[in-house]
Amino acid sequence: MALNKMKIELIFIIVLLTLSTTVYIKEASTQQPQTVVYVDPPEIRDLLPPANFTIKVKIANVTNLYGLDIQFTWDPAVIRYISHQKHIPVQTYPDGILYSPTIPVKDQVDENASMPGAEPGTRYWLAESSMLPASSFNGSGVIFEMNFTVVGLGRSLLHIVAYTLADKLGNPIPATLVDGLFINYVPPPPPPAYVSVNPERIVDSTLNPCQYFNVSINVEGIQDLHAFDLWLGYNNTVLEVSGTAVNPIFEPPVITQETGQVEISSSLSPPQISVSGDLYLVNVTFHILSKGESILDLHNVTLLNGNGELIEINEPTDGYFNNMLITRMFVNPPELIDPTMKPGDAFSIDIMIENAVDMYDYAFKLGYDTDILTCLGAMVIPPTNDTHFTVEMQINDTAGTISVYVQYYAPAEPFSIYEAKAVTRIFFQVQDYGQTLLDLYETRISDRAGNSMWHETEDGFFATLLRDVAIVSVNVTSSNKVYPGRIVSIEVVAMNRGNMTTETFNVTLYANTTAIGVQTVTLEPWTNITLTFYWNTSGLAPCSNFSMWAEASHVPYEINLENNVYYNGWVKIKTIGDVNGDGVIDILDIVAITLSYGSREGDLKWNPEADLAPPWGVIDILDLVTCSSKYGWHC
Repeated sequence: MALNKMKIELIFIIVLLTLSTTVYIKEASTQQPQTVVYVDPPEIRDLLPPANFTIKVKIANVTNLYGLDIQFTWDPAVIRYISHQKHIPVQTYPDGILYSPTIPVKDQVDENASMPGAEPGTRYWLAESSMLPASSFNGSGVIFEMNFTVVGLGRSLLHIVAYTLADKLGNPIPATLVDGLFINYVPPPPPPAYVSVNPERIVDSTLNPCQYFNVSINVEGIQDLHAFDLWLGYNNTVLEVSGTAVNPIFEPPVITQETGQVEISSSLSPPQISVSGDLYLVNVTFHILSKGESILDLHNVTLLNGNGELIEINEPTDGYFNNMLITRMFVNPPELIDPTMKPGDAFSIDIMIENAVDMYDYAFKLGYDTDILTCLGAMVIPPTNDTHFTVEMQINDTAGTISVYVQYYAPAEPFSIYEAKAVTRIFFQVQDYGQTLLDLYETRISDRAGNSMWHETEDGFFATLLRDVAIVSVNVTSSNKVYPGRIVSIEVVAMNRGNMTTETFNVTLYANTTAIGVQTVTLEPWTNITLTFYWNTSGLAPCSNFSMWAEASHVPYEINLENNVYYNGWVKIKTIGDVNGDGVIDILDIVAITLSYGSREGDLKWNPEADLAPPWGVIDILDLVTCSSKYGWHC
């Protein structure tokens, strides 16, 4: 249809040119006719290899022409150059242009289009000027003629790449250019291309205001793309466009932003005329303003080929953004702890999905301890009534793995699950007493195009008995500001939080990363014990600070390991003379010693922190001098 339209337009122009002399003669007194440079004939059709043909490039209605520069091209894969002849000067070619004497500048053919200085794609370059005492040329005539042979099937524009017309004073003469067309084969139109936002869906609750994300506008199956123009709409209360970047094969884009939408236009950078295949057109960076959702509305998409014709496309595929929904795949119930269950009893768990938008398939693997459970089977539960899906399922009860893959196919449409729904039910039998993680891994939720959706996963847990040891508390029971060499006492409370098994485990006390004591305990279910540790601080540097924490060693099948560690309390190693432990030796420490001066261990005034020097057990002048000699010292 586009070719027919072009043919009609070209014929119409030639008719106008044919009539132009008469029209312009009649109206010469009132209107200056328009100069036209054109190919004659305007269209050549249906010639097959190895036929030959001739075209002429002509000028009509020119006034005061004194020189010209014409650059011309064709497609050598379809037609091949044989010869050419410029029609200059008029004295030699009465149907030609320009009067002699003339100065030839360019008369060159290069079918490789590699002439230095020429515009990209130029295969014939003609440049010539009259010189005094020559007169200016007025009227119409042939600039040059060119002979071709047909070498292939297809179409070739007979294209005037560039032109300059000059009058006698060196001023440019404006003109209208009209190309010609050779065509001997009309290929079937290419299938419509696909234009889409990628990724099609972004559903991620971790994307918060002030963060950024990117989407690209992709085109697939495109043929002969030269230029594009598209609009992308969005919810401007949730998003704003912070940047755009076109594919580097294109020219810098023209960007137009309006409220809630952006227009992006560009064309290929010369000398590249067109591109085919799959590619991205532009990347768009969005700044997140708030929590919410937004359709990324791809609309008003225009794609043009190398001839400036529209390329047919399918309905553009929009994108979707949501940072409120959390897509999840999880085991339900998350915990199944039942001490009454015994070997031989059976139960089931469900694999659930929620907040999945336009999903088309899902997959997962579930791992379990085969010493505790035996898998009896699994059953897919379709979330819709559609029956167009395939199921791949594998149960390996030796390895303790279950693999499920469910994929929909046309005519099934993508569907969304908002409220949690069971998609697979798995049946187990209790093999032995104990507990096992129901490990959900290698999960996937995908859209129709196979793009994976970000989602959270949550494992399950089964126990016929609970094994869990814990540290309940850590307390420094002596002073926590001590001189090096003093003994610090710490109490640790450990507990067996299991429901059926007596546990034996180690309790280790740490100061920072250094283990300062280990004790082994045996506890019946739901009982605890208080352990006392004594820490000799000899050799520790003054001004050191230590965090105190304790750890219970793991017991078999223990799942909750967080409560095996407990942090609490601190100990500061102070320097000799820092009686009150505030990190500085000053008048407060001197006063503290004088308050207990002369006292002995066991007296009411006795202060062990003031006993700084031998003889030990009495506070005397030696203790006071030890402190005063360090007066002003600080950590």
